[in-house]
Order: sequence, then structure tokens, then C-alpha cells
Amino acid sequence: MKIFLKFLHFIFLVSCVVIQIAFFEHLKIFYLSADLVLVAVIAVAVFDGGLYGLLYGFTSGLLIDLIAGKITGVNAMIYATCGFFASKLIEMGLKKKTVNHLLIIFFFTELSLILYSAMYYLFNLNLNFARLGIETVVGPVCNILLMFLVFPLINAGGRKKEEIGFAYKDKI
Repeated sequence: MKIFLKFLHFIFLVSCVVIQIAFFEHLKIFYLSADLVLVAVIAVAVFDGGLYGLLYGFTSGLLIDLIAGKITGVNAMIYATCGFFASKLIEMGLKKKTVNHLLIIFFFTELSLILYSAMYYLFNLNLNFARLGIETVVGPVCNILLMFLVFPLINAGGRKKEEIGFAYKDKI
């Protein structure tokens, strides 16, 4: 069952890549920079572990780079590091609570925006500092809103009941 769940998470992540490229990339025109794939990678890393966060982050980032990126490997590196370190925060003792998930999404959204802009600056591509300033304010808010949609979907298969039967049979 666990392997099937990991496969479903991978299929979900690939569908998030398609939705990101088809829909969310066009919202950047209006300065709404939601990163659905980053939120999904962090959710997989939090609920499945660091190895899956690293592998799925690298795979989804490479898919985005090959389809719509200017520099191949930038998103792969950013998503893989964010997925890996998000799982390490959970392993270090950060509890799986909504407030902690909110802080993780906020921190890694800011980190990914800064790393992405730094890579564009290093490769001497067009970098707009005014747009970066707006994205550092709007991006985490959009990703936090997406968190409330993605995290329950990833966590849905992870919870299991200890006992088969009626949940309130002892209360009668």
C-alpha cells in the first residue's frame, strides 16, 4: 500500500507540474506568483520523507525546466534542496502542525525566490528587482493559500485506522 501511495504522490506531482505550466505561469503577468509544484514537493517531503522530497523535487523541477525554463537545472536544484531541507526540519523535531507547515512554506518560498533570482543574476539574464520585491510579498501568501489545498490531499492516504469496524462501538 505504501508503494502505491508513493506512486499516487508522483502522479499528483506530475499533474501539479502540468497545472503550473498551463495555468499558474500565466498569472505572473498580474504579479500573482503561486508555485504549486514547490508546495506539493514540500508536502511530499513532510509526509513521505527526505528521499522522496529530494527525488520528486528534482524530477518535477527538471520537467519544468525542460518544458518552460530558460536555464536547465535551476528549478530542479531549488525544488530538490527545498524538499530535502523541509523534511530535515520535520526530522529535527518540528511537529506536523498547521502553524509549522505555514512557516515552512513561507521560509522555503522566500528561499526559492531568492535562489532563483540569484541564479538569473549570475547567468546575466533579465532580472527585474521591482518584480522581485512584489513577488517576495505576494508569493508566500499565494503558496500558503495553496498549502491548505495540497497538504490535505497528500496526507489523505497516510492516515490509517488501527481497527476495522465502527469508530464509536465502545461508546454505546
